[in-house]
Amino acid sequence: MKDELKKTVEAKDEQGLIQCLDFNNLCKFDNSCYEYIEKALTETWHSQHEDLVNIIYIGNLSDDRFVEPILNIAIDKKRFRWYDDELEATLRKCVHALKTINSEISNKALEKLKDLNNENVKIALEMYS
Repeated sequence: MKDELKKTVEAKDEQGLIQCLDFNNLCKFDNSCYEYIEKALTETWHSQHEDLVNIIYIGNLSDDRFVEPILNIAIDKKRFRWYDDELEATLRKCVHALKTINSEISNKALEKLKDLNNENVKIALEMYS
């Protein structure tokens, strides 16, 4: 998966990224892919931020290098979540991904999200109470 993901991210190929993020590939992501997941999280040549964050959450990919990009996706709706509707599915998945990472850094990021007083953040966090 690493070579496919690397090629796709370096070529800025959204269709290739969509194929890489297919649910059937979920178990193929490991720490050798983290560099390219992180890079894709930070870039705006694609609209797959929700699926990238979901891969981290569902795949239990725990690495602090994802925290800042996930926080940026959560906070900067115009840049990263322009397709999110009122339920803000991507924002909620950001909360779940940060909970999955479960480190000192990710917990500080969660505190920043709590400070937004966003109802969708609150609802997502209630799942962990």
